[in-house]
Parts: sequence; structure tokens; C-alpha cells
Amino acid sequence: MNKNVLSSACTVLLLFLVASSYAQDLDLIVTAKGDSIACRIDSISDTHIYFEMKSQNKWAHTHIGLTDVSEYKRNAIHIKQFVYKTGTSIIDSSKPANPVSLYHVRKNSVYIGMLSINYARMIPLGQTIGITLGAGIYNFDGWGLLAESAVLLGGIKHFFEPGFMFLYFLDPEHEYSEDGEIVGELSPFGVTIRTGYRYQGPKGLLIRAAANFVFFDEDFHVLPALSLGYSF
Repeated sequence: MNKNVLSSACTVLLLFLVASSYAQDLDLIVTAKGDSIACRIDSISDTHIYFEMKSQNKWAHTHIGLTDVSEYKRNAIHIKQFVYKTGTSIIDSSKPANPVSLYHVRKNSVYIGMLSINYARMIPLGQTIGITLGAGIYNFDGWGLLAESAVLLGGIKHFFEPGFMFLYFLDPEHEYSEDGEIVGELSPFGVTIRTGYRYQGPKGLLIRAAANFVFFDEDFHVLPALSLGYSF
């Protein structure tokens, strides 16, 4: 085991303290003119809807007559689900909304880790749950090949990502006798159980942070890990 890897990797552990951002539920008002407004409805009278919407980059209280409204819904959308007209919370229908399920996100990813270069394919199993299958090369006391699989749980951008990684060392270490003579080779195979966090942004940015539990022969190591990449 390269001890320099352990010492440098410990700093990555701080990344686990970064909090995930969560989407906020908003109400929806669709005007008779066809504008869709993300807002917070305060109250509804016989003649008007009183609500708060974003205008000139600030949230402001306003109202609209019921005769000018074609539809309204409470807790209908997420604030980060759509693209808005500049400075407002009016949904820009000319621009596509962000993905609302795993079936609409980018499925292929390439990423570089502290010790590896990987490619993975995501397979949706539901709106917010899926699996990944991947492969790559690594340098962990020598070059090797890896295959990995993980489960994605939790959303469309922020995920809890537990999984497994299978390692094959191209040049396994030797086993020595007490006299220092080579008496054989250690197993070229290793297994890693990982648990971590994954961020996959709508424009392709991919960040993965994890704790890896590495089993190799009779050795056991715990390694923090960080990967940066791109989804397409």
C-alpha cells in the first residue's frame, strides 16, 4: 500500500461535510395569456389570488384576478425544475426544463479518480433509483483493471451511491520468505465495498465522494476517494 496515498486522501474526507441542496416546492399559476408563474400563493378570494413571485430578482407580493387565471395548483413544482425568464419566476417555455426523473438524465459518464480513470453507464430502474455498470484502469501499488457496479438512490442530481468494485492487478506483489526470498505471488484479485455521495448536474458535471473498504489477500484498508468527471 502506498502510504502517501493514505495521507493525501485524508484531506478528501472533508468533502463529506458539504451539504446537499434540496429543491423547494412552489405553487403554480397559469395565466389566461399562457404565462406559467412559479410562486407562493398567500390566499384566494372570490375575485383574486394573492401570491408572492420573483420580479426584478426579488420576491414580491402581488395579486391577479381570477378571470385572468386559467389554472392554479399548490405544491406543483420545484424551484430548480425549470428555467425562468431573467429576473422573474415566470417559466421560460422556450428552454427545456431540467430532468425530472432518471429516465431523462445523461446516462454515460467518464471520470477521473485519485487512483483511477473510469467509464460507467447508468440504467434507470425507476424515477429516482437506478444502477451503474462501469470499468476502468487504476494505479494502486501497480497498474490494474477494475469493474464496478453501484446503486443510485435519492433523486435526479444528488444520490446516495453504495456499490462494489472488483480489482485485477496486472503485476501482483510477490510473497517473501523470512530469508527474503520470493516464494510466490499474492493474489491478483481484490474487492472494494464503497459507500458515498454522487452529484450529477444537468449540464454534465459529475462529482463522486466515497469511503472505500478495500480487501486484498489478508489486508484491509479504508480509503476516502474523490472523482471528478463529465456525463453525456
